[in-house]
This record gives sequence, C-alpha cells and structure tokens, in this order.
Amino acid sequence: MFLTIETSPIIAKLLASKGEYDFKLEDQETAIKTWVQQQVHQREQMLKADIIIDTKVYKDISEEEELYTYKQKIARDLMKLQADSFYKKQQKML
Repeated sequence: MFLTIETSPIIAKLLASKGEYDFKLEDQETAIKTWVQQQVHQREQMLKADIIIDTKVYKDISEEEELYTYKQKIARDLMKLQADSFYKKQQKML
C-alpha cells in the first residue's frame, strides 16, 4: 500500500500528455544546449583564425632578409667563440 501511494504521482506523470511545464522545461534545456554549441563553435573559429594568423606572421618573418642576416651573424660569432675556446684548451694541454 505504501509503495502504491508513493509511486502513484510518478505513474500519473508518465501516463499524462505533455503540459505547459514540460514545454517550458524543454525550451530552457534546448536554449542552454544551443548556447553551449555556439560557444564551442566560436572558440573553434577563434582557434582556426589564430593559427592562420600565426602561420602567416611566422612565414613573413622567415622570409625577411634582415632577420636571416642577423641570425647568420650571430651563428658566425658563436662558431668563432667555440673555435677560440677549443684552440685555448688545446694550447693548455700542450
């Protein structure tokens, strides 16, 4: 008897057709779902745009002759310092 009294509202709700509350609840749930999908889509679009911009910027930088010349000079200086250091170590060993 206790089980019948406790479960009767649930059974009645399941057997009843959709009411105003059900429609409002469904509307609210789909509104939230749509909003979340829009946010995810916007983040994906921002990421794609950012990747395209970064790629273009670094491509442009890599094609700059000034940057190439600067890096070449720095690498040359570093190789000279390494050669000098090796030479000094070899002298100390003698």
